[in-house]
Amino acid sequence: MAPTTKAVASDARNRRSGSKRTREDDGLAAPARKKRQTIPRPGPSKPALTDRPTQPLNIYVFGANSGGELGLGPSVKSGNVSRPRLNPYLSGPVGVVQVSLGAMHGAALTIDNRILTWGVNDHGALGRDTSWEATMVDADDNNSDGEGDDEGDLNPRESTPSAVDMSNLPADITFTQVAAADNATFALTSTGLVYGWGTFRSNDGELAFSPTVAVQPQPALIPSLKEVMKICCGSNHALALTADGSVYAWGKGSEGQLGRRFSLRVTGWKKEQLIPRKIPSLSKVVDIGTGPSHSFAIDHTGAVYGWGFNNAGQLGVIDIDGEVESDFKSAVFIPTPGRIKGLQEFGRITQITGGNFHTIAATEDGKCLTWGRLFSYATGLEIHNIAKPSIVHHSLTRYEPSFLKVPITVEGIEPLSIAAASEHSLTVTADHQIYTWGLNLTKQLGQKAEEVEVAAPLRHDSIMGKQVVWVGTGAQFSMLGEVAASSVGC
Repeated sequence: MAPTTKAVASDARNRRSGSKRTREDDGLAAPARKKRQTIPRPGPSKPALTDRPTQPLNIYVFGANSGGELGLGPSVKSGNVSRPRLNPYLSGPVGVVQVSLGAMHGAALTIDNRILTWGVNDHGALGRDTSWEATMVDADDNNSDGEGDDEGDLNPRESTPSAVDMSNLPADITFTQVAAADNATFALTSTGLVYGWGTFRSNDGELAFSPTVAVQPQPALIPSLKEVMKICCGSNHALALTADGSVYAWGKGSEGQLGRRFSLRVTGWKKEQLIPRKIPSLSKVVDIGTGPSHSFAIDHTGAVYGWGFNNAGQLGVIDIDGEVESDFKSAVFIPTPGRIKGLQEFGRITQITGGNFHTIAATEDGKCLTWGRLFSYATGLEIHNIAKPSIVHHSLTRYEPSFLKVPITVEGIEPLSIAAASEHSLTVTADHQIYTWGLNLTKQLGQKAEEVEVAAPLRHDSIMGKQVVWVGTGAQFSMLGEVAASSVGC
């Protein structure tokens, strides 16, 4: 990525409309000389802060496809894909090098600097026009066997991964990362600028992308962000890590996920939420992570901090001072970063991400850790094997295990990549074995059972012997990334 730091989209408006000189013509008075305009010119390119990944991937998909979120195109009917299937639109010569998944859409960065998007585009998450009207004949044909959703055909412009139009952006931009929220997508450039499109949704359903824009249909610069190294998205909020180790947050903050204090449980939007602001208590941060409504930061010493929604102990921040009480009234919202002391014994954390009510992390020495809500099986642990002091019980029954208040190791898994969604988790190990667990109602685990309590290996002919190095999750679907041939690309 080596774009200039100043956009030049306004050049056309600043071109001179008259001649450089005026002269008298056969004795007629010369017209008033026009004031000379200065054409803005781009400055020298800044050095790259981040590089685009160079390893092309083949992408396998499974789970829900009701809105085209698997990106398989219109020929595949809406419904569930029960086992990993190679996606031809995201594999082979396409040259995908990085993927990010939102609730019902996805974005992929390619080796030739394109950004592909697919899935539900109701609120601009795809960053391109996907208008389409199904014909009655097509709808009847597609659903003749009784399959498919209630709305008939999948929109081919949504269900087929297609490039976002970047023609209005500076020509020399290089993208190095994409990040997807529920209804928004962001793209990072090599020089640390961030572009975004789509919207955030408040608790009462109100949409806002910025203080002045409800839905941003095409890529737009986030002007207050500079020298960004990484973007990470929750459902309706985003974090940006900058080169100096600062963390900026914006979007919905009603559960404390922005790391700064203002009225929680607020309805509607406050402009302050929609402007990226530095989290003052964090410094020298080296990595960030998010769950749907909670956030994480890892500093240069290896200390991990969490903030946001903590109703099921998903932050691992027991309490600012000590213990969580079993009545759930303590530490439901953590509005500012608190240190996750339970992670100290596990050494350095290299990855951290979360689902609705649980969190999963990977350590430098090859451990997979989970904590948070137990009864949806999202932690991948056998409850009866967990030491009782680690469990908080439901306040009404006092007997039903509710959540883990401290991180626990998922035995036998050495994670290379981890992913978590609403109620399910995936990991791929250093030897390319895939494990899935949690709810499987739409086949988002690729397993047969509707619930998978304990982390289980995913085995299928389509991925047997494949060098899988990445896993990703949407709300009710999942994806795998296999190393493609080195010749794939451009």
